[in-house]
Amino acid sequence: MIEAHAHATINAPVETVFDAVADATNEPHWLPGAQSVEKVTDGPVGLGTRFRGAYARAGEVSLEIIEFERPDRVTFRARSRIVDFDDAIVLTAQDGRTRLDARMTAQPRGVMRLFGPLMARTMRSQFEANWPHLGTYAGSLAT
Repeated sequence: MIEAHAHATINAPVETVFDAVADATNEPHWLPGAQSVEKVTDGPVGLGTRFRGAYARAGEVSLEIIEFERPDRVTFRARSRIVDFDDAIVLTAQDGRTRLDARMTAQPRGVMRLFGPLMARTMRSQFEANWPHLGTYAGSLAT
């Protein structure tokens, strides 16, 4: 099992940050390597919403929101050919800004399990580097 943690302070209201991150179709705007993401379920984004995306390193990924408590927390469960992972995101309002705490747990699949230790280092550094990009994107929505 691979685990990573990240923290960021984002210069945007918590509701703006939540809406930006909970709708995975926004990922190509802020997440490096996200090439395209489409929503594959009907209705508004919420618990059980599913997405399908294409990502530079992981290929096709299916995502589902398994926890949705606007504007405080959202968790995605993702499955790809090479790795399954959960991204749990907790947001806290702080004087008009947002504190983000994120945790990823990942399990390599198939032959990729042999490369788990190498994957862990790369996945941790990428995970930690993602959130400032979300901050820039959410900040642009707040202005």
